[in-house]
Amino acid sequence: MRDGKSSERGWGSWVYAALAGVQFALLLDMTFDWRWKLHEYGMRAAIAEGAYGQRRAPQLVALVILAAVLIVCGVAILYRFRHRAGVALAVTATLLSVGLWCSEAISYHFLDRVLYLMIGKAMLVSFLWLGLAVITCCGLCRDALSQRAR
Repeated sequence: MRDGKSSERGWGSWVYAALAGVQFALLLDMTFDWRWKLHEYGMRAAIAEGAYGQRRAPQLVALVILAAVLIVCGVAILYRFRHRAGVALAVTATLLSVGLWCSEAISYHFLDRVLYLMIGKAMLVSFLWLGLAVITCCGLCRDALSQRAR
């Protein structure tokens, strides 16, 4: 028998598992530097084609498209999970983490200068990664607590 509550639990489990999978993939990326290997592959291909000097405009276009996709997806997430603020927060933070990953792989020079700004002994991008991971965890904790209270 399907009721609203069992359907909610099933959906919640799926979202939790998907977020855990994405966060685990991001952790593996930090370990194995996949985003930089992808960037290096693109750089070598551009050099081989003699197009490396013209990379700035395509990188900027890719970042603008990325920003547009993040905004549209962020709004869709907030709408979809409007009754589950914790899940909305967690999914949005994970989406932004993926966007940060993509922006690092694109590696636009001006953005890199901002992201790799040193704050103490760590780069700004490290604090952004950490903050988004904490927001994801807090959102999931909030959702779990609100689901338990129901």
